[in-house]
Amino acid sequence: MQRRRFITMAALGAAAAAWPSSASSVAPVAAHALASPHLLVVLGDEAVVRDLGLRYLQLAPSENDPDILARAIMPGPLPSPADDLNALVDSQVAQDFSDGRTVTVHGWILSVTEARQCALFALQST
Repeated sequence: MQRRRFITMAALGAAAAAWPSSASSVAPVAAHALASPHLLVVLGDEAVVRDLGLRYLQLAPSENDPDILARAIMPGPLPSPADDLNALVDSQVAQDFSDGRTVTVHGWILSVTEARQCALFALQST
């Protein structure tokens, strides 16, 4: 198993165990897992992803809160440990593009889910 996949799966398992079913805030581990946009892997540049996230928050100031962003990315309960959160989010990104749910951020056309992940990443890394 690749190191990245192992770390992701370990985080997901911990997030699923820590996810409160009726609490008002997202478990910190879950928020961290949701703040790992695939764009970061593709670009390999945290500064660019952070900048995109901060610029998105300027466009959507009502989402300038980690809890709001995490719940917008994954509105329902976290998947069980057997499910792959990254695959779910990737599917959501593809669906965003298919449905035209995109936003232009500093010349980049991102799905709303990607933009929110970048914003969550930016908030967690400041």
